[in-house]
Amino acid sequence: MPRLVRDTDDPPLTTPPDDVTPPSDEQIERWATAYLRHAPLSLTLREINRLVAIEAVSTSRGPVLDVGCGDGFWWTLRDHDHREIYGIDISAAEIAQARTRIKAELTDVSREEPFAGTRFEEIIGNCSLEHVPDIDAALHNLRAVAAPNARLVMFVPTPRWAYHGRIQGFLLKHAPRIAMSVSGALNGFFQHWHLYDAKVWTRLLAQHGWKVRATYGLGSARSEFLFRLFMPPAFGEFLIKKLTGTYPSRLARFLPDSALAPFTRLVRWAVTDPLVPADSPTAYEYMIIADAIEPPRQ
Repeated sequence: MPRLVRDTDDPPLTTPPDDVTPPSDEQIERWATAYLRHAPLSLTLREINRLVAIEAVSTSRGPVLDVGCGDGFWWTLRDHDHREIYGIDISAAEIAQARTRIKAELTDVSREEPFAGTRFEEIIGNCSLEHVPDIDAALHNLRAVAAPNARLVMFVPTPRWAYHGRIQGFLLKHAPRIAMSVSGALNGFFQHWHLYDAKVWTRLLAQHGWKVRATYGLGSARSEFLFRLFMPPAFGEFLIKKLTGTYPSRLARFLPDSALAPFTRLVRWAVTDPLVPADSPTAYEYMIIADAIEPPRQ
């Protein structure tokens, strides 16, 4: 599988390299089957797209810090036999589940350094840092626990993600106030404190000792269509999880693989092109890859 190796003085990549090869269809369908037994289809589409993207361009290095690890389920799908995986989250319920899968601690990264004394070679923010109100403090603490050769991989929403979809497109053209109200409601529901374009993230990371070497987009037209098609039931499952600690989709573990096969093939089809240019109109997220450098003096 190809790896990205670039001089840190090069300008950041924004278009996926031609030689990036995602995991096999069989592997993607295995991941999708496992995730459909854990979470709703809309979330499965997002998580599998991120998983395929990071596996297509990643290197194996450790120890790894997962910022906002949630229940740690992601790591049951990734190959980490030779890496120590650490995770932090602000939810005690999520950390309790994560501890059955990885080394996890209840930590607010904007208030303290995670796992003080450990230096991480890879730090992953899987759609987590946009939820941290004090992003400067969080990035400062993450840089403090990064090894000299560390790499940061973060997934964050693009500023216009909530305007995607045909309904929002129609409203934006004919009733922009309504479209903006819907966008604000979506971002408020998901508690998105930081919706920046790639250039702003690049400057912000540079202030805290990170040199961005690549920024890609995630999201094709077909994956975005399916995500929004299945979003309404996912909202309901999200609220149920807040009350019970698990998604109702876990009931799918009682179903045979054959019953889930149409949905796993649908997920695999949706994430066939895991990476798109950072400025693609269908990109709902950025995947930002940065290397640790000396932070500027304050």
